[in-house]
Amino acid sequence: MNSIALALPAMALGLVGCTMGPTHAEKMSAFVGQPVSVLVARLGVPNRRITVDGVTYFAYVKHHVSYTSGSYGVGPIYYAYYGPFAGGGFPPEYDSESCTTTFALQGKLVRSFTLRGNDCN
Repeated sequence: MNSIALALPAMALGLVGCTMGPTHAEKMSAFVGQPVSVLVARLGVPNRRITVDGVTYFAYVKHHVSYTSGSYGVGPIYYAYYGPFAGGGFPPEYDSESCTTTFALQGKLVRSFTLRGNDCN
């Protein structure tokens, strides 16, 4: 019983270290108020750039595509259960994830940012 009583606080302390890191929005908010040179030094040259009414917008695009080929029912267990002419398996899967981070720049400073996409966490 004593070993369990000693192990519980150690386990609780171990779980404290399992916290998640900062979100993408939290990381990008650190650039607000910073000079444009800091933004470019840290994130590199933007993928897109446009100036409208004196405000310059820098867009950084992150895009990831994954494809998983399908599987078909094969093997002795599959045939024993379904028979040799039965269909089955899993269809192929295509997944596309992206996040566009757009910074509004004015007077050589980062004024704000927006996030758009399904992978901006």
